[in-house]
Amino acid sequence: MKFLKRLAPFEVALIAAMLILHIRAAMADPYAFPNHWFVRDDAYYYFKVAQNIAAGFGSTFDGINLTNGYHPLWMLICIPIFALANYDLILPLRILLVVIAVIQTATSIMLYRVVKTHISHATAILIAVFWSFNEYIHANYYKMGLETPIAAFSIVLMVYLLSQFEKEWRSAHISRKRIALLALAAALAMFSRLDLVFLAVIIGIWVIFRGTPIRYFALFDLAILFLSITSAVILRTGFEAYNTVYAPSTVQAVLISVLVTIPALYFFGAYQHPRATPLWKTTRQIFFAVTTGTMISAGIQILILELGSGNGFPRSAFALNFAFSLILITASRLITAWVSHPNLIKAESPLAQFKSHWRNWLSEGIIYYGILGGLLLAYMLFNHFTFGTSSPVSGQVKRWWGSMGSTIYDHPAGNWASYFGLSDEASFETTRPFTDAIWYASEWIRPYLPGGDLVDERFFLVFSVALLLVLTIIFSNKHRSRQAFTNLALIPFITGGVIQILSYSATAYGGAKEWYWVTQTVTLTLLSALLIDLILRPIRRTQYINAILILAALFIGFRSVARTWQVFSYAMPRGYFLPDRPLMEVVAFIEENTQEGAIIGMTGGGNVGYFIHNRTIVNMDGLINSYEYFHALQNGEAPAYLSERGMTIVFANPRLMEPAPYYRQFDPYFERYNSFGGKDLLYLWDRPKY
Repeated sequence: MKFLKRLAPFEVALIAAMLILHIRAAMADPYAFPNHWFVRDDAYYYFKVAQNIAAGFGSTFDGINLTNGYHPLWMLICIPIFALANYDLILPLRILLVVIAVIQTATSIMLYRVVKTHISHATAILIAVFWSFNEYIHANYYKMGLETPIAAFSIVLMVYLLSQFEKEWRSAHISRKRIALLALAAALAMFSRLDLVFLAVIIGIWVIFRGTPIRYFALFDLAILFLSITSAVILRTGFEAYNTVYAPSTVQAVLISVLVTIPALYFFGAYQHPRATPLWKTTRQIFFAVTTGTMISAGIQILILELGSGNGFPRSAFALNFAFSLILITASRLITAWVSHPNLIKAESPLAQFKSHWRNWLSEGIIYYGILGGLLLAYMLFNHFTFGTSSPVSGQVKRWWGSMGSTIYDHPAGNWASYFGLSDEASFETTRPFTDAIWYASEWIRPYLPGGDLVDERFFLVFSVALLLVLTIIFSNKHRSRQAFTNLALIPFITGGVIQILSYSATAYGGAKEWYWVTQTVTLTLLSALLIDLILRPIRRTQYINAILILAALFIGFRSVARTWQVFSYAMPRGYFLPDRPLMEVVAFIEENTQEGAIIGMTGGGNVGYFIHNRTIVNMDGLINSYEYFHALQNGEAPAYLSERGMTIVFANPRLMEPAPYYRQFDPYFERYNSFGGKDLLYLWDRPKY
């Protein structure tokens, strides 16, 4: 009862609507689950491994090879649920559907509370409704059964905790326990999706350096240096050469530059409040800091290359990097000076500031990064001793794909739209559903900018206009925007989102997916809340207008519930599919054409591996296989490796196994004996035929 009393009426209504909708969907015919709801093959990698762990077989997809190709927190959630899969394959899917709905509802309620506290009640209702019922968010982050529900929850939890922290530190002493709690929350986000480690590290800077300009400028500079160096190299080499040759040495150059340039910026005085000194002096400090940082970084990078480490680095990129970083860092200070509070700020030398704060920075840094780094180190050591590699093998496989430039799988970023996360391809389309209207509007200018090859140009033209309009609205309300950016911790989340995008687009990653971009979606949702508030602010001063806006938001919510009910009813019917209908036709075909106990290879195979009876599916692309198999695949020894472990049948399209990353290594071992749906059933001989 106490829990219910703490819930607002809207929250109770939202919980009821979400549970009714999803419990109704969870009662659907069994056939609907693999064909209409949990349709992504990747989700079944979790489900099957969780089933095997619960059954005592260890962390394995096929019962033969140990694997760590997953994010750990979601696997921990799946294990007790899929323990039931040993008795009923559909029951865990019904339970998981409802569990995901509970997580999504909790995420929406936290968004509602944060936005209500710091923006407005009507906007909070709109944002909660949006997160709960938007079709794109549901399809990409909740319906697939992947790790994104817990990742979104963890990110929004960090927003919620940081919004409370922002109020607390300004009025009271922050205890070490509070820092530790934030570190644990950041670790929760990191283990929900391991690429959120960047966000977790950035949040530590935001927390530890509170009350100083460092918390802002260090975050700006991290993103700027990463962006500047990688884009400089790409401009000199082109994307194809960058992905196949220069990406590793460029990432190395980024790390060196961060470690050198950021301290240089601090000790040259570029981390002082820009209103504390004349702009010409700030510009001079930045110039000397960037010059020093670039020269030292370039010297170290060249020395490393001369010693034989790395694949080369274009020397002219150093000059481009210097120009880019100088312009962008200077611009960040000038913009900050313009939007910051006009109160007189007393200048403080870097050394004096360091002497007065270093003990507190050190102690809180040890607590925060000790917890975060300690947990990450423990995870990596566990992986190393259990699986033979400290990081998930799936990520290593995809970076290997990216280094090839072109494979039958997803390619690395190959143009500037993908590099910035603004591509119309799902892999690097990081701003949906917010840019859907921009893509639509870009078709309006087709008569003025015709041509099928100018799709990106039309998009970026409209995008630039929309961005200029958004910035105008924000800068026209500097005080309100400044408060929202600080209270909602938008700066660390924007920085974390940018660096996460670059961690894929600038590192030759060959398998990015549309569900990776949860941080960006949460951040853009909060930015949208701010924009809605700023647009509606003039009319909210009118009497009764707030009540009208709340009623309008509730009406939108009611319409969203009704529309979602129709969608769910169509996708997840009851009594529509015959009870004896095979859950997957391909599973029925394989069972009819193979013997019980057969070990069958597939290039994917997640859903088949989960639903097939008395047979074993082995993953051949390596994403949910062992580290040893990954090396065998790289060395052209995969057929022998699999044959030694009892695999005698392959279900795949042999033509797709001719190019990279397979390079025809399976061709001499194959003999076709049946076909289904564009794929062949093939014998895998234990020795090559030729």
